[in-house]
Amino acid sequence: MSDLEMRVNIAKNLLQTSAQFADGPSAIWEYTSNSLEYRESPLNCKIDIQIDKKQITISDNSDGMDETILGHFFTVSGENQARKGKQKSWMKRGQFGTGKLAAFGIANQLQVETVKDGLKNIYFLSRQMIEDTPEHENNIKLKKISQNESTPEPNGTKIYINELNIKINKNEVIRKIEREIAHLRDHEIQILINDYLCEVKPLDITRDYIFASEGPIKERYGEFDLQIEVSRVPLDKYDQGIKFFCNENIIAIDGCGVTEKECGNQLTGKINIPALEEPINNINAYDQTRSQKLNMNHLGAKELLLFISPKLERVRKMILDEKNVARNSAKSQKLSQISEELSKKLNKEWEDLKRKINEIRLDSNSINANSIFNEPGEEDEIESIDFGEDFPISDGTERRIGDEAEITNTPNDPPQIDLVEDDSGKKKGKKTLGKKSKRSRGGFLVDHENRGEEEQRSIYDKANLKIIINIDHPSVVSCLKSCGDDVENINFMRLYYEIAFREFEHSFAQELIYENSQYLAEDLLFEMRALYDRVTRSLGPSLYSIS
Repeated sequence: MSDLEMRVNIAKNLLQTSAQFADGPSAIWEYTSNSLEYRESPLNCKIDIQIDKKQITISDNSDGMDETILGHFFTVSGENQARKGKQKSWMKRGQFGTGKLAAFGIANQLQVETVKDGLKNIYFLSRQMIEDTPEHENNIKLKKISQNESTPEPNGTKIYINELNIKINKNEVIRKIEREIAHLRDHEIQILINDYLCEVKPLDITRDYIFASEGPIKERYGEFDLQIEVSRVPLDKYDQGIKFFCNENIIAIDGCGVTEKECGNQLTGKINIPALEEPINNINAYDQTRSQKLNMNHLGAKELLLFISPKLERVRKMILDEKNVARNSAKSQKLSQISEELSKKLNKEWEDLKRKINEIRLDSNSINANSIFNEPGEEDEIESIDFGEDFPISDGTERRIGDEAEITNTPNDPPQIDLVEDDSGKKKGKKTLGKKSKRSRGGFLVDHENRGEEEQRSIYDKANLKIIINIDHPSVVSCLKSCGDDVENINFMRLYYEIAFREFEHSFAQELIYENSQYLAEDLLFEMRALYDRVTRSLGPSLYSIS
């Protein structure tokens, strides 16, 4: 009997690997990160990303690739040449060698056009070419369009991703790339996406703390520092928590559960341990999915989080104690009362609007429900009702009088509806976990915070349906000063209310487009103006009837 061998179907293996880049932003970022990395320094880095319905083009002014480097580029899971000192790189990011397959997670064709030292090379690969590869083959032959062609063009690379299989949302790509380059805000990097220039605002850091390594983690990785920074204002999700670096490469971000607590969203920081990328007992600290999560089966990662977590919590409690002192000031308490009263008034308008829309839906037999009215449950421990066969239920789509109406149109996506146990109901349901449920959303909250003079005048916190008014904004500060620092002065209250009205309009629009990114601009503008007019007509006159 002949010896057995482990065999790999290269076509299936490549396409299955590419599937981890099945969303547009992740796939585009893989090539953008290469454009960032493969150069001597980030100085004068320029990247142009063009997205249309059929094609994505990523152009850069990097060092380009010659035939030798191209050979390594088209080697899946090959050893990174920059790490061996054979290719210019200031980040030395690549490790797993799978990013070049990202195009086939979203499209059918990949073309690489690159210039280095006056020579141009162009190679092409398609999904069909991969699928047509015989099972016994270990390599896939590329289509050569141009080889070492003399050219006056400067060094650089263009990636063409053709025959897209999904629709690319440009705004999602922008958000992804701005998040990814956030830690590079000190470098001169320019990335253009169609006609939008990516921007990374500097963080408003008020203080920082340095903690030296100690205990088991010091025994494993030696001396290093944990830096924790405190932002004046709550940070975007990506900026929260500790960034774990291996040299210039971010491998993970983790808030250790602390960033989920009050004031925890003001904490950020970093730690740099090059040896963290080395496996322990054949277990890696992170994987090739780019999840930016540490593997808790890796002993070093586990010890590291045990070292970081109590330090983060200590700093968070310090911020919270300071915030509680500020909350107890007389002016802050008065503002809280004003905000609470304003919240009640806005929510009365909100409830009236929801009731009218729901009445129209009931009378029209509509089963659509927008995210502004319902949301999925989040807590596993909360018992809720889903469709099933255990007992009768009813929902908002049923007519309570007369015969059941026939519904001829159904949406592509499952409706978000409230299900209620009802002995007279005509449908069947079952008890399930909270994440399966659909529940009505709560009302809006209005609050005030010191967010610094550089922050916007008002912000909408979507996760908590909260309108936050920044009392450090120059217009608010000037108004309050002219009112003798009296928050109950009618002129200050007029400004305060007007800011809330405008942000209420904006938050309403944000909720409308949350699940429908294709909402027509003219329709959205009409809805915003109508809501603003409704609120100002109802609540505005009382503000101006007093002199």
